[in-house]
Amino acid sequence: MTNMKLLNMYKKAKVIILNSYYSFYYYKARLNKKLILMESKNGGDLAGNMFHILLELSKPEYKEYTVYLSVLESKQVSIQNQLNKYGMGNIRITRTNSYHYYKYLATAKYLFTDTSFNRSYVKKEGQVITNTWHGTPLKKMGRDVEDRAYGIGNVQRNLLFADYLVYPNDYMKEKMIDAYMLNDLYEGTILNEGYPRNSVFFHKEIGQDIKRELGLEDKQVFIYMPTWRGTLVKKNTDHLLALIEYHLRPLDKALKDNQVLYVKLHPFVSKDADYSKYEHIKPYPDQYDTYEFLNMCDCLITDYSSVFYDFANTGKKIILFAYDETEYIKERGLYVSLDSLPFPVVKSVKNLVYELNSPKNYDDTQFLKECCTYDSPGAAERICRHVIKGEKQCREEKLPKNGKDTVILFGSALSKNGLTTALINLFNNIDLKKRNYFVTFNEQALKKAPLRLAQIPEEVGIYPMSSGESFTLFEAAAYLFYFKWNKENAFTEKYLDRLYKREWKKHFGDTHFDHVIQFAGYEKKVINLFQRYEGAKTIYVHSDMVAEMKTRGNQHYLTLKNAYQKYDNVAVITSDTVPPTLEISGREDNIVVINNCHAHKEVIRKSKEPLAFDVDTKCNITEQELKKILAGDKKKFITIGRFSPEKGHLMLMKAFEKFCVEYKDVCLIIIGGHGVLYNQTLEYAKNSEEEIIIIKSIKNPMPILKQCDFFILSSYYEGLGLTLLEADALGIPTMSTDIPGPRGFIKDYNGYLVEASESGLEMGMIAFMKGEVKAMNVDYGRYNRGAVEQFDSLFE
Repeated sequence: MTNMKLLNMYKKAKVIILNSYYSFYYYKARLNKKLILMESKNGGDLAGNMFHILLELSKPEYKEYTVYLSVLESKQVSIQNQLNKYGMGNIRITRTNSYHYYKYLATAKYLFTDTSFNRSYVKKEGQVITNTWHGTPLKKMGRDVEDRAYGIGNVQRNLLFADYLVYPNDYMKEKMIDAYMLNDLYEGTILNEGYPRNSVFFHKEIGQDIKRELGLEDKQVFIYMPTWRGTLVKKNTDHLLALIEYHLRPLDKALKDNQVLYVKLHPFVSKDADYSKYEHIKPYPDQYDTYEFLNMCDCLITDYSSVFYDFANTGKKIILFAYDETEYIKERGLYVSLDSLPFPVVKSVKNLVYELNSPKNYDDTQFLKECCTYDSPGAAERICRHVIKGEKQCREEKLPKNGKDTVILFGSALSKNGLTTALINLFNNIDLKKRNYFVTFNEQALKKAPLRLAQIPEEVGIYPMSSGESFTLFEAAAYLFYFKWNKENAFTEKYLDRLYKREWKKHFGDTHFDHVIQFAGYEKKVINLFQRYEGAKTIYVHSDMVAEMKTRGNQHYLTLKNAYQKYDNVAVITSDTVPPTLEISGREDNIVVINNCHAHKEVIRKSKEPLAFDVDTKCNITEQELKKILAGDKKKFITIGRFSPEKGHLMLMKAFEKFCVEYKDVCLIIIGGHGVLYNQTLEYAKNSEEEIIIIKSIKNPMPILKQCDFFILSSYYEGLGLTLLEADALGIPTMSTDIPGPRGFIKDYNGYLVEASESGLEMGMIAFMKGEVKAMNVDYGRYNRGAVEQFDSLFE
């Protein structure tokens, strides 16, 4: 065994032990009504709202409470010094993600955060969570950031877990509720209350004291707080430091002797910045609370940071130094344009210096009314009294519900495949205003292709699942027995049931769904997860799962058997798949037929677009060669389906070669998205004497399909085969192997069936050449109306 494998085993064992420790307190320990757990920026900071709430909790009136602050190990010394400086001797530190931390996470009655707790946190019944967040958003957030929306799950679930959400203005409330899709899901209470950190701006003496302490009474003090421009994955620290220095050098020379500029950078950058070369520029002294320090400053310089929403309470000047505005907005996006704000926007150091030496010359009255609405002295006191002592000190608000049923569907990885097509077709045909629809998926599945989410209509919410299972020792054993060794007994039932009930609560808390739908029908972990939902639940069956297990071995029999027995509805997409489904479950009364919808209008529209390869498209001929073939007179046969054993591509190619002995001037096109047989398929085509074109991964194959003469579904087994319907919608003659799934549909519409063999496919090709195979020309409008009625019947 390699050292790497041993290391991985050690890491997994360590996580399981930690989870077991946490779960022990989660299940066995009572809540401590006098215990409070605080966390700022996931343990990486003590600033802003959390700092000022801690100040409030350090007062004598809360002396009967034990208050723990979660802190990363690397921050313990600096934060302890900060606590000491402000006389908060009663506040205790616990290391983030330590054993003690998990104990307090499971037993504290009151929890406060300005971001989110970690991904393994499960809210315990009776816990009271207050989430203040950490700023009014200027930059887009949540689902509004298209290439990062897939990763919002942990923040979203933490917001939904919260008993109290604090919003200092209606603008912020609206943006966050929309960006994290809290409407019709959030059951907690909104506190329309000022930010605790902003109360300091109403006490000028605090700033004056710091100014005296630092010997700056005769100085004009500025602070520069630029936005972090990297990501957690791509920090690019050297470039950012060079950029900052590029601006600070000439700025330092332009500043007067009675002026001093403090710079507060993101921790990733600040630790490497060198200020020794400057005369008038200094680093922010981190022993001070940021907002108390801001209260001292005469002017704030920032760019796209939400700090200006807070600083505006001082009435002092704000300058937006947006030297890279066009580039930044293109990458991240803003909710409002900088030009719509009252503050001066500058792009050069020269103009920045001019503004620093000019008095405030703008009117921010309307801005203060809209964006500093509830800020006032004593916010932390009111929040703590409201939340902990039960005194109604803050303005409360409940989000109104629209009275519609709420439905969540698991959509798998939203890959380029039939499952995703079926899901999008469903959304394109049902009335999305009839119910509140949400799509869930595993965050990691979209990490490499985040823009897949763009397929989901805006009217449909998203709710990513942000982590995998958090096993205890016994649950991990039960998991192995059940999934790896196919053992089912009282032990596996007990601990898998406990695991997945807790997992549901971890992801979705007490969020109410009227119906949950495992639409993909695959992925054993999610099948087991949805099975434990205590409410109406449906699982789809898109294929002959008996054949799937025999051919691909990609399904877990015990999972399917139990799911088909325990879900309220088992939705098969064609009547042909009822027998194999019944063979697995032995229960017939919960099996319903719900046909997949077909986006025939969209297929026709896409077929009119110009043919174009994507960046990731692979083909054994060039795009220009393909266009020439499609425009030519030779007959073009085509199939579309992943490069997988059940699709029968090898059988099709062999049949095509036999067919070509008699029939010349014909080519075969095979288009697939992915699959284990791609290389083998490509190699076979390469060695064939006939013209076989292999195309992998093309976003829109419809322009190719439209120019072909004959569509062949060559599968050994299939759910229905939506590509068959797509070809028919374009008026192309089609045929299919005589298998469950397509069989019923094709018989209903007088299509052409052949035996699932080389000879069967060859005979079908010959029949086409003789004019015996026609397009079915199905009325898809009528077909879809029937499918929608079937889908709606789930909710009756």
